[in-house]
Amino acid sequence: MSEGGEGLQGAIDRSVLASLQELQDEGEPDIVVEVAELFIKHAPDKLLAIEKAAENADAKGMQIAAHSLKSSSAYIGAMRLSAMCKELEQAGRSEALEGAKKKAETIKAEYERARNELESLINKPADAK
Repeated sequence: MSEGGEGLQGAIDRSVLASLQELQDEGEPDIVVEVAELFIKHAPDKLLAIEKAAENADAKGMQIAAHSLKSSSAYIGAMRLSAMCKELEQAGRSEALEGAKKKAETIKAEYERARNELESLINKPADAK
């Protein structure tokens, strides 16, 4: 992976992680690692909820699940994933469920990109970040 402009081209916006890193307290566990691990741990449940809501044409369920994943994605810097979830959240809110299954699949694929990138970032030695 190259550095430089990757923050905007990759699945994770590095500037968001840098802002999060500024909240780091000396002597405490790495805040970016902790937040990334929580995201990786909890996102699959949110993805499953989105998938089930799409399959069951559950507009309210899709709105809620997409909103939750949208927020946590933005917090960790997965801005494209967050934007995709926002679109699905709005579709759920307006009960416009046409294409929801396809959007859910696309969101899942983008999550995988974000997860892979986060995992590679948090598994780097501290001096390589």
